[in-house]
Amino acid sequence: MTKRKDERSLIPLLAVVGIVAAPLIFILGIVAGSQIQLANILTADSLSSWISALATVAIAVLTFVLAKETWYLREAQIEQVNELRVQSIRPNVSIKFFSSPISFNLMMLEVSNLGKGIARNVRFKFYDRNGNEIKATEDAIVDEFLKLHVISKGLHSLGINQKFESFLFSFYDVKNKIDSEDVFSPYFKISTSYEDVEGNSYSDELIIDFKEFDGVSEIGGGDPLHKISGDIKKLREQFEGMTRSSSKRLHVNTYSSQDRKQEREDQQRWLEEQKAKRELSTANNKSQADS
Repeated sequence: MTKRKDERSLIPLLAVVGIVAAPLIFILGIVAGSQIQLANILTADSLSSWISALATVAIAVLTFVLAKETWYLREAQIEQVNELRVQSIRPNVSIKFFSSPISFNLMMLEVSNLGKGIARNVRFKFYDRNGNEIKATEDAIVDEFLKLHVISKGLHSLGINQKFESFLFSFYDVKNKIDSEDVFSPYFKISTSYEDVEGNSYSDELIIDFKEFDGVSEIGGGDPLHKISGDIKKLREQFEGMTRSSSKRLHVNTYSSQDRKQEREDQQRWLEEQKAKRELSTANNKSQADS
């Protein structure tokens, strides 16, 4: 693209040089011819002609310089406009590898487009520390990534602010799959390549180093919203256990103020009866003791 631009910028430059050089060559021819004529005498008219010729040459040189600078300015403006246009449609595919809010040992993957244009032909490749490409079955952690069709086969397109998110693996599950005894030993690079709508290519790189997770811990038992949802689920199960029918309906006995008043009166009457019985029993025992 740069070579084509240089060739295009040389065409008007050569044209200006040719236009300016033609009268200069003509003037030089006249001067040389006049010098050959030995009998020619420098008169006032010939002096005026020389001054006019020199002025013409000076104007031609200035015109050439002005045309050259004007063309360079135009090229710079065109390049700036093209750059702004490319930036306005440039995508920016980002990969995010992070712990799930539910638990820090659950790893998530997010692929998103943070740019201003649609990303096309998104592809992913994995490389080791030495820059060698990692193929399938060569690395246990990379295989977990390649299980996702989006990673192994790529994306045809990814819209503006569109993202793809998925659970990858748990540290506890992949611990036995890693050849090294250190679960934090894996290290690799994810190279992302994609194009904009005009076919311009871009690439980004993300380094995955598991040692960055060494020593990471959490407090509070995970995401509070997830805990709240779990508690609500338990409450629902408890309420379901309180139902007495197969229809899962909760039987509730409701009382009015009149019912509560009647209950208090019945309770008071029962207490008075019990008190009277106790007094009667006490009197009988006393009379028997006196006799």
